[in-house]
Amino acid sequence: MEHLLLGKLALIGAVGITAQWLAWRLHLPAVILLTAGGVLIGPVAGVVQPHADFGELLRPLVGLAVAVILFEGGLSLEREELKQVGSTVKRILLLGVPITGLLAALAAHLLAGFSWPVAFVVGALLVITGPTVVIPLLRQAKLDRETARSLKWEGILNDPLGAILAVLVFEYLVQQATSPGAFLLHAVGGVLAAAGLGLAVAWGFAWATRRGEIAEFLKAPVLTGLVGVVYAAGNWLQAEGGLIAVTLFGAGLANLGLANLDQLRRFKEYVGVLLISGLFVVLAATLEPSMVRQVDWGLAAFVAVLLVVIRPVAVMLATVGLGISFKRRLFLGWIAPRGIVCVAVAGVFGPRLVEQGYPQADALVPLAFLVVFVTVVLHGSTVGWLGRRLGLAAGPEHDVLIVGATPWSAALADALHRIGLPVVLADPNPHHLTIVETHVPTFAGEILSEQAEQRLDLARFEHVIAATDSDSYNALVASQFALEQGIDRTFQLASHPEAAPSQLRPEARGRVLVGDGYDSDWLDTRLREGWQFRCLRLARGAVIKLPEQAVPVAVLEPSGEVWFRAKERGFRPGTGDTVILFAPPDVAATLEPCGKPKSARAQRAEQRAANKAARAANATGGR
Repeated sequence: MEHLLLGKLALIGAVGITAQWLAWRLHLPAVILLTAGGVLIGPVAGVVQPHADFGELLRPLVGLAVAVILFEGGLSLEREELKQVGSTVKRILLLGVPITGLLAALAAHLLAGFSWPVAFVVGALLVITGPTVVIPLLRQAKLDRETARSLKWEGILNDPLGAILAVLVFEYLVQQATSPGAFLLHAVGGVLAAAGLGLAVAWGFAWATRRGEIAEFLKAPVLTGLVGVVYAAGNWLQAEGGLIAVTLFGAGLANLGLANLDQLRRFKEYVGVLLISGLFVVLAATLEPSMVRQVDWGLAAFVAVLLVVIRPVAVMLATVGLGISFKRRLFLGWIAPRGIVCVAVAGVFGPRLVEQGYPQADALVPLAFLVVFVTVVLHGSTVGWLGRRLGLAAGPEHDVLIVGATPWSAALADALHRIGLPVVLADPNPHHLTIVETHVPTFAGEILSEQAEQRLDLARFEHVIAATDSDSYNALVASQFALEQGIDRTFQLASHPEAAPSQLRPEARGRVLVGDGYDSDWLDTRLREGWQFRCLRLARGAVIKLPEQAVPVAVLEPSGEVWFRAKERGFRPGTGDTVILFAPPDVAATLEPCGKPKSARAQRAEQRAANKAARAANATGGR
């Protein structure tokens, strides 16, 4: 039995990570593939049956996993962001949530046929918007900072607040409290106590860390243990109050100025991905054919009204008078995907309400899955398109950030700019930017500072090249950006020969741009000797042959995707691509200057014009 359960746990992990990988490769919302995987190994194959396999441990394990996810989300909530979107988030939480809950309860009663007690639980449950879905969507959509931060803060804070609201409604209806005032006073006291607990533990951890009371290698394990303690204690103070406590625990740590917090965030993010993957698979595996048959036209109509009427109306009413543009209000009113907490809370309340004599409550779980599926598919497939149509998101450009203003890096930035790529050249020394000639946007300041994050929106850059004359600084920049952009999209110049004995480990640096030997001194020297950037467009069907003396630096595909040459991987341009070359004067004279590639339509038009001219010349020659 023990080996069988261990095998099922391994299968859940394998299915979850495989679904995440496929979602990354196929550019699909991961929740869709995770749920499909859970359905496949659960109700379809019958291999995993969570209620039978885990028994009474299922509910607390799900709750603890959700707590860790919310703590990880809380670590990304910083005061500086709240100053910019605070009024919007406050209005949506304080006004939008009650409006959404009441309208959803009304629609659940009138359209889906739920009794009033169950309808109020449904309304409270569906105010939750999930950060586990919102944050991955924001990474893909390239929204402007204000819109992205509003959605992120709402999602992270909505999860515990929505869960608390659902718990309060559930307990009041089930317990049939005789004194609403006393019940509300007790509930508010419990929530405030849980919130205070989370903030107090955050302060205590920060105090112990600053005094050196916790060894560096123990910080992440201690934090993980504290999350479990805070969650359990918060639930003791108030049912589901642990979610509030762990969220404020994370938010408190994010704003106490702790050193090395980024490393802790990275560890928690890894844990969060594993837990999200496993949770969706497990919860999807709990679905049964009888639940699916409960989805009728009434539930479908309710979900449609929730998406296209209730959420937009709630956001529009909540943001009246804030000075927010109508386009941003419209966008915020549409994007509200539900996630793991909605499904998890429904999985807890559904069976308990049925036990209390509400048979309609067995539709809560299929309803939650239906809402999650529909919102994730619709919002995930439209967030980028709608953001661009409303002017709230960047287009599908492949932005490049070059750190270090040297003559060679400035020339590279100009070449990339001329072929149509958005480029920013950054340097911590403003003087360096004034002495190089460039026509691209520049940033004077420390690229690893919060100021750079605020002014540049670093998340929009798809490729980062560290090209200063300092090998150690290049490695620092590359290693920091590799955490977000990925190691395959983060580059640095080769180390100088005299630095070779003390080179950093490969895992502590980015990809070596072009290859060994091409350090900043060599490249700047060649530039002074007259070397230039040139572009070679490889005609379709032609034999690919690059000039021998020229140094290939990057290749631009017809789709607009750019790939830089790195020592660690092959460089194989294909027909139709444009190769950016750094070439000596004699070779550069035979190549064309870099410029924006002509569209396929323009190329066809030129070809038709050339054919027409040739036919005219032939006709004239024939006469």
